[in-house]
Amino acid sequence: MKRLRWLNCILLIFFLCSVDFFYAQSLPKGRYHGNRERVIDINHYKVNLNFDFNKRKVQGEATVVFSPLEKIDSFPLDAYRLEIKEVNLIENGANKPLKFTLNEETVEIYLGRICLPKETLTVTILYSAQPNAGMYFSEDNANKGQFIIYTYGAGEMKANWLPIYTGYNDKFSSEMIVSVPSPYTAISNGKLVDVQRQKNGEQTFHWKQDLPHSQYLIALFIGEFEKGELEPAFGTIPVGYWVPKGRLEEGAYVFRNTTKMVEFFSRRFNFKYPWSKYDQIAIPDYGPGAMENTSITGLRTSVLRNEQAPENFGSPNFYGYYSVWTAENLISHELSHNGFGNNITCLNINYLWLNESFATYCHLLWDEESLGKETFDFDRQEALDQYLDYVKENHIIRPLEYAYYDTVSDMYTSQLTYLKGAIVLHMLRNILGDEEFFHALSYFLHKHEFANVVSSDFKIAIEEAVGKNLDWFFDDWVYGGGYPIFEVAYTFLKNRKLIDLSVSQIQPIIKGQDLFTLPIEITIVTSKGEKKETIWVKNKSDQFLLHCDEEPLMVSFDGSGALVSEVHFDKSLDELIYQVFNDEIPGRIRAMRALARRLPVHQKTVQTFSDILAKEYFWGLKAEVAFLLGKLGTPEAERVLLQALKLPDYRIRKAAVLALRNFRKDFAKKTLRNIILEDKHTDVVGTAIVSLA
Repeated sequence: MKRLRWLNCILLIFFLCSVDFFYAQSLPKGRYHGNRERVIDINHYKVNLNFDFNKRKVQGEATVVFSPLEKIDSFPLDAYRLEIKEVNLIENGANKPLKFTLNEETVEIYLGRICLPKETLTVTILYSAQPNAGMYFSEDNANKGQFIIYTYGAGEMKANWLPIYTGYNDKFSSEMIVSVPSPYTAISNGKLVDVQRQKNGEQTFHWKQDLPHSQYLIALFIGEFEKGELEPAFGTIPVGYWVPKGRLEEGAYVFRNTTKMVEFFSRRFNFKYPWSKYDQIAIPDYGPGAMENTSITGLRTSVLRNEQAPENFGSPNFYGYYSVWTAENLISHELSHNGFGNNITCLNINYLWLNESFATYCHLLWDEESLGKETFDFDRQEALDQYLDYVKENHIIRPLEYAYYDTVSDMYTSQLTYLKGAIVLHMLRNILGDEEFFHALSYFLHKHEFANVVSSDFKIAIEEAVGKNLDWFFDDWVYGGGYPIFEVAYTFLKNRKLIDLSVSQIQPIIKGQDLFTLPIEITIVTSKGEKKETIWVKNKSDQFLLHCDEEPLMVSFDGSGALVSEVHFDKSLDELIYQVFNDEIPGRIRAMRALARRLPVHQKTVQTFSDILAKEYFWGLKAEVAFLLGKLGTPEAERVLLQALKLPDYRIRKAAVLALRNFRKDFAKKTLRNIILEDKHTDVVGTAIVSLA
C-alpha cells in the first residue's frame, strides 16, 4: 500500500511539473508605451558641426524649421546633457534671442508670443556636446593618431548630439554641414551638395536629404575612407560603398550584388527605390553591427570578405551549420529598409515589426531570387526552428504588435520580431497568393509613402488592394502571440476510398494564445499521382474526410512549411522514407528528423541518410542529414559521417563536424584531428578546433 501511495505521489508530481512547464508560456511583462505626443511638426532640420577630436567634443548650430500643431508659446526638444549656448528665432531675416530652460533631457524654448498652426517658424540653437551614446569616437587602428566617428540613432539616442525631437512619429528633410581636417571625409544622408576647402586646411562637406525621414535615420560618418562605385541602379541611381583604406577589393566582392538588389526590390514591389543614392559604409567596431540610415547604410567591417571567407555575418558560429544572417542577407536586409522602415516607418516601437519583419522577409526574398526556391524554403525552416526554440527555452509568446516592455531592446529580439514576423508574412503570402500579396504590399508602400504606419494601416491596405477581410489573421498573428501545436493522424478507409484525417490543436490556451484559424495544404500521393487539398482548422479538434482511390504512399501536412507551427504526425517507417525523398523541403526535413528521433538505430534510417548524401543535389538537405547523424551515433552512422566529410560544400562538412560531438570519443577525436590538418575551409577547421577542445 505504501509503494502504491509513493507511486501516486511521484505521478502527481510529474503531472504537476509537466503542466507547469506546458503552461509556463506567457506574455512578457513591462511598462506600457503609448504613442508620444508632440506640439510641433518639423519640416526641415539642418545642422552645422565642428569637432574637437582629442576632447571628443562636438559644437553645432541646429536650424529647425517647423509649424505648431496647436496654439503654443513654447515647445520642447530632446537634448541629453547638451550645453545650450543660445537660441534665436529668425524673423524677417533677423535673429531674435529666445529664452529657454534646460535640464538633463530636454530644452524648453519660449517663443515670446502665441504661435498658430498655420505659421512656419525657424529657430536656431547654438550648442555643444560630449556624447557618450549616439555618437561614437574611436581610434582608427589602420591610421595611427586618427579617429573614426560614427553615429547610431535607433530609439532616442540622437538627442545625445542633436537638440531634436526623438519620436519616430515625425518626418522631415535634413541637412548636414560638417567641417573636418584633411584627410578626413564626412559622409551623411542624401546628396553631396558641395565640398569647400577652408583657409585653416579643413574641408566642409554639405549633404542634403531632400525627402522626409524620421530622426533616427539621420547619420554621420567621419574618417579616412576609400570609395568604390558600382553600376547605377536603373542607370540613374548612384550605388557605392565606402571602406577603410586598403580594403576596396573586399568591398567590391561583398557588395557586388547591391545594384541587382535595388532593382529587384523595386520590381518586386512595383515601388522604385525613392532616395537620391544608395551607399554602404564599413566601419571598424561599428556598435550596432548594421543600421539602415536613409541612403547610407552603416555596417561593421566584419561584413568585408573575400570568396574564401565564411558566409555568416558577425562572430564565428561554432554551434550551428547555417544562419539566415549571412553577409549577403544582411546587405539585402538593410537595403530593403529603404522601403520598409525608411519610406514607411513604424509610428513607434510597438509596431517595430512593420520595419524589421518586413526587411527580414525581404532578405529571404532576395535568397529566393538569387539562390532559388530550395534555399528560400530552407531559410524559412531555419527561421521557424529558431523561433520555436526561443519560445521553448524562454516561454515568451509576445505578439508582433506589443506595447508592454521595459527597454527598447526588448522589442528587437530577433526570434520574436525579425524571424517570426518574416514567416508570418510568408504565411500571409501563402493565403493570398503571390499576385494579391505583392500587389497589396505595393499598394501599402504607395499609399503611405514617406509616412508613419501602424499594423491596422497594413490590414486596411490589404482590404483596399485585394478586397480581403483579414481580421481573423491579424487577431491571431499580429495582435495575438504564440503558435499552434498540431497533433495529426489519419486512417485510410479502403472500402469508402477516403482518408479520415484528424487534426487537434494541443497548445495551451492562455492569455495571448488561443485556438488558431488557418488554411492548411494537405498533399496526398498514391501510385496514380499527387493531389493537394486545403482544409481549414479552427477548433480544438477537427475531422476531415478526403477522397483517395487507394492506399496513400504519403499524406503530407503543410509540406511546404507555410505555417508557423509545430506538427506531431506519427507515420510508418515506409511513409517517412517516402516523404524524405518526395515532399517539399520543409516536409522532407520534418521526415528526416522523425526518422532520427524515432528510429535512430534502424538500418533503413542510416541507409536513407546515406542515399541523401549520395544522390541529393541540394546542399541544405545533405547538411541536415550530416547534422542528424549525430543523433544516431552508431557505427553505421560513423561510416556515413565520413562520407559527408568528403563532400565539397563546406557547410555540409561543418554540419558533420558538429555531429561528431555525439559520437564515440575516440572516433570523434581522431576524425576532428584529421579535419584540422586536412580541411581547407576556416569555418570547418575552427568548428573542429572548438569541438575538440
